[in-house]
Amino acid sequence: MAFRAGIALATSALSGEEDLRSGGPWVLSLVVFPACSLLCLAFILRNHRRRERADGQREHDSASSTAETGESVSSER
Repeated sequence: MAFRAGIALATSALSGEEDLRSGGPWVLSLVVFPACSLLCLAFILRNHRRRERADGQREHDSASSTAETGESVSSER
């Protein structure tokens, strides 16, 4: 998905330059489409970071619970 958003950003910049030279609708190509692509990339990165944090938190919690269980078992002996 991030690759597609990057390709869309590059394509809109290239077509925007052509539109600017030919007098076409350059505002869409140089302002609107790149902004949408950058927003898409930002949301993808935000979701990726959230998933990484959640996975790290789960690993940390499972390691903590394993350590606590091991301590209680060893103290009972």
